[in-house]
This record gives sequence, structure tokens and C-alpha cells, in this order.
Amino acid sequence: MNLIPFAGAIISCLLAISHWIESKEKSLDTKKNQFLKDHHHPILIQSENRFLYRYAPSFLFFSLTILQFHIYGEFANQVRIFSVLFGIHIPCLLLIGPLSYIFFEDMSGGGFKKIRWYHFLPSLFSFIYLFVVGSKLSLWSHMDSPVHDPTYVDHTSIVVLLGLGVLSIFGYTLTIMIRIFRWKFDLNGTIDSSFLPFLYFMGYSMLVVTLFVIAQLFFMEIFFIACAGLTFLLAYVLLLKINHKEFIPNFKRETRLARYQESRIKGVDTALVLQQLEELMSSEKLYLNEDLSLAVLAKRLGIHTHQLSEILNSKLGCTFRNFVNGYRLQESARLLLEEPQMTILSVIYASGFNSKSSFHKLFQNEFGLSPQKYRSKLS
Repeated sequence: MNLIPFAGAIISCLLAISHWIESKEKSLDTKKNQFLKDHHHPILIQSENRFLYRYAPSFLFFSLTILQFHIYGEFANQVRIFSVLFGIHIPCLLLIGPLSYIFFEDMSGGGFKKIRWYHFLPSLFSFIYLFVVGSKLSLWSHMDSPVHDPTYVDHTSIVVLLGLGVLSIFGYTLTIMIRIFRWKFDLNGTIDSSFLPFLYFMGYSMLVVTLFVIAQLFFMEIFFIACAGLTFLLAYVLLLKINHKEFIPNFKRETRLARYQESRIKGVDTALVLQQLEELMSSEKLYLNEDLSLAVLAKRLGIHTHQLSEILNSKLGCTFRNFVNGYRLQESARLLLEEPQMTILSVIYASGFNSKSSFHKLFQNEFGLSPQKYRSKLS
């Protein structure tokens, strides 16, 4: 039983070292490319390549290494011997959530704007609380420590911090899953081939985290199962890395596309734009203007053309031309029935169309009848 968390710690350590070497090589390549670009004034490394972010995967797996070693110490009854060393696992536990999100950002081809410095404050505060407030006595020899001692960090505080750490990981993991689901369903299924593999991976990760939550807060008997699940997950990641296989095939390519589409309408109140769009079409009947263009309509809405195009594609599932032609076809159908004295040609131009041939084709596709038969059959 003790070998499972010990094996997990070794695997995590190997992954931490591997990612550290990779990050170091990427850093050297970046500096080399920047120097070659400008011999006299090398460009500074961008903020997203700062030390913490650049080596985030290494810190993540190193934190998991410490956590697994602590679990091994618990199972082997060695915690009291190395109490200070194993006490660090609580700040590390609180680091896993934000570091996992940074790892996800890197894996999905994004930046690190979602993670700010304050995400790491819980880990810092727990470190201060445990190693400054409780520095006079061993943190993990609580059974032999006097409860009344003011410097004593009691067992309840430790359990609360552990619970917060596990819940933190659960929250960050859930946030990642929600974001992927939003990309999948709000952006026309941009992440198709990588969605199910990612869903399986995250689903399994959520299961492991959930087991730790239940074990920590309610039922410690399943703690061993949670440890075994974590070790298996780490072994799977290591196996893929050894074989130089993609963590999730096509994931970075597809999520980069999703990020691009998301950024095009970021900051735009799409619900308000759609409401204004409906008013412009229904009240002002802008579609009757045969010279109406994407640029003209976007200007009326106060947004960029690419933003309007993306909103139409992602929210209404159509292009600008199809969107406008839909209103024009409905108008032409109304005129055919309510204005029998108008000729077909007059209806065409009165509806905003400027081409007779395209109108007939679109009308046939929309209603399944020619304009003449539509008028005679329904009038």
C-alpha cells in the first residue's frame, strides 16, 4: 500500500525534472532567437515567459511530488520524524490549483492573463501561518503537544487548510472544464476532435479530486483509492511524454482557434447587439437598402465588422449575407401576397434585392416554390 504514493512521488519528480529541462531549453532558444533578431538591443522576454509561468509545469509536478511524499509518510507512519519537511505539503496543495490552470493555459496555446499574483496568496498565507505561527513546536506532533499552547497550530486548522486546498483544486479544475465546454458549444464546435479526449481526461481528474474531497472531509477510508487514482494519472502522463506523444491530439491547435474566435467578441455585449440588430431590421428595415453591407451595419451597431461577423456566425449560425437575405425573402413573400398589383420585378427591388436571378434561386430554396406559384397558390 505504501508503495503506491511513493511510486506517485517518483513519477511526479521525473515529470518535474523533464518539464524543467524542456522549459530551460525553450528559454535558451527564445533568448537566442531574440539576440539573432537584434544584435545590439535584444528584446526583453515577454511577461508570460516570466520565471514562475515559464516553469509552472515543473512547479506543479514538484508540488505533487511533495504531496505524494507526505501521503507516503502518513501511510508509513513517518510523518513525525520529518514533520517540518512534510508540513510544506499544505502550501504546495494550495499551489496545485493555480499552477494547473497555468499548465492548461500553456497546453492550450494561451497566455496567463487569467492567473494573477493574488491566486498564490492562499499558499503564501498558509506557509506563514504554519511555519511562523507554529514555528516553536512541530506541526505534526499534535497528539503530544499541549492544546493550550498559544504557538500551537491545532489539528482542526490543519484539516481546514487541507480541505480548502482540495476544494481549491476542484474549483480550478471545474473552471477549466466550463471553459472548454463554452468553446465547444458557443463557438460552433471549434474543438471537435480533441473535445472527447480532453473530456475523458478532465472527467477522470475530477473523479480523483472528488475522491480526495470526500476522503478529506467525510470518509478517510477512500483516501488510498484517491492516491492510487492520482498515481495512475501521473503514470499515464509520463508514459505519453516518454513516447513523445501529444497529451491530447490536436488540443493546442483547436483551442488556439477557439481562443482567437473568443477574443474577437470579447468585451462585446452580444445579447444587446442582437437586440439592437433585431430593432434595426424590424423597425428601420435596413435590409431594404440594396447597398447594405457588413461595414454599414457594424457601424450602426457601434462594433467592428469582424465582431459582427463572429456574433452572426456563433450566435445565429449564419453569415451576414444569409442573415440579410432572410429578412428580404420574408419581405418579398409578404409583398407577393399583400400587394397583388406589384410585378415580380417590382417586388424584387422593393425587397432590397438587386439581382433577379439570385432572388429566384434564393426564393425557391427558401419556400420550395417559384415567386409566381407562391403568389398564385397562397393568395
